[in-house]
Amino acid sequence: MISSLYIFQKAIRYSATLSHKIIAAAWCFLWAVLYEFAPLLMPLSLFRALMCAVTIAFVFILTKQKFEIVVSAYLLAFGISCFLYYTATFFIGLIFMFLFKGEDFINNPIEYTQPIYLLIYSLIAVLQVVLATLVFRIRRFRRGFPFIFKRYTIITALIFTGIILILVTWVNTLAKSGDDIYTVYLFVLGVILTGIGVYILIRRLMKNYQRMRVQQNTDNHFEKLWKEEQEKNARLTEMMNGYQTATHNFSKRIEAMATAVAQGGAALEDVQKLQNEWQDALAKIKGKRILPSTKIPVLDNLFAHFAAQFSEDKIQFHLMVNGSIIYMVEHIIEQGRLETLLANHLTNAQIAINAGDNPFRSIMAVIGPAEDCYEFTVFDSGIPFEPDTLARLGTERVTTHADTGGSGIGLTTTFALLREYSASFIVNEQKPSAADYTKSVSVRFDGKQAYTIETYRPEAFPASDRYVVASH
Repeated sequence: MISSLYIFQKAIRYSATLSHKIIAAAWCFLWAVLYEFAPLLMPLSLFRALMCAVTIAFVFILTKQKFEIVVSAYLLAFGISCFLYYTATFFIGLIFMFLFKGEDFINNPIEYTQPIYLLIYSLIAVLQVVLATLVFRIRRFRRGFPFIFKRYTIITALIFTGIILILVTWVNTLAKSGDDIYTVYLFVLGVILTGIGVYILIRRLMKNYQRMRVQQNTDNHFEKLWKEEQEKNARLTEMMNGYQTATHNFSKRIEAMATAVAQGGAALEDVQKLQNEWQDALAKIKGKRILPSTKIPVLDNLFAHFAAQFSEDKIQFHLMVNGSIIYMVEHIIEQGRLETLLANHLTNAQIAINAGDNPFRSIMAVIGPAEDCYEFTVFDSGIPFEPDTLARLGTERVTTHADTGGSGIGLTTTFALLREYSASFIVNEQKPSAADYTKSVSVRFDGKQAYTIETYRPEAFPASDRYVVASH
């Protein structure tokens, strides 16, 4: 059970939270207990099929993935797990046959209360889990089984799992009926050969899938280049029109101001006011940059909305989109929750900049995978956090700048989401500078639910078991 759930998780690249892992472990323990009483209620072959079906429903409820994906992925994981179990049994059995003089060991009835059999089955269990982890160390399988998301996978999974269950039933029946041990090993070999066949099939499916993706990516690449050229041309046209409009609107005013200055009828304040208006008009034209797309229209609109707001406040905005954000909202965090997270932290960064007097006014947002997990980071050049504020985050509603619009609701909401998704919260503080960002705030979906403060002033933070202070 543990092996099959692990393979399922890795196959679809599902990021399980700590609470989900605890629930899954309890589920495995429950079925281990039920397995002891199964022979009194039904044949073990029927029990295994029932266990597989009920676990599919359990995984569907727990992970909230699409039902057809859960069925395909878990059936495949269950079949692979059975294959790995009998592979482990085969090799551990061979070792102990040599150690205990073959036939004398084989013909003795299995007594599960004897230490030797406890050792054997413990070694089998450990080897099975080790083999499951090694499967995903294979370079081709490190990113799971993406072909599972195709409709035909459920047919392959059903056939493979059905064959495995039939062979497993025969193996157990022959072993308990006292038939020749070599006949039992022949059926075990059948299980292994079936698993090898499915391994070859999976490799070919992966190869075909990757070839298809390469072709698709090639087509998408040239289509993207074409769209980028179109967008660039459209942007240049828009900027030229903007400059022409601004020049037309200000040219007469500048001529009139020049005449007034020559005649001594214009004050210095009037000249400076006109100059500021002209610079603001040009800044708005330059500020209308095309942001990188997340491929999710609602998120793109959200970033565009904040870009416009920042432009009004004369704040530069930079956006970096890495990897597939579509995968992020389908497998890591719900889209609505992600929107709330983005909006809260971009708003906090804007308030922090407006509350200070740093001439460098800039915000940068980075979203996507970082190393082996997804995260969202906001850099800003605003005022720093108060140490007391960071020390109390997550325990109550606190804010550094209540007098300039801060309410603390955004960070309170963030910590609620951190607990829900077992995500980590990282604050990185830099020494105040007029040419660089003063801090960054990251939400990392790594399943650790840690709170880390990376700072140049570690002595300002009291010791606590709620957070870790790292000096730089």
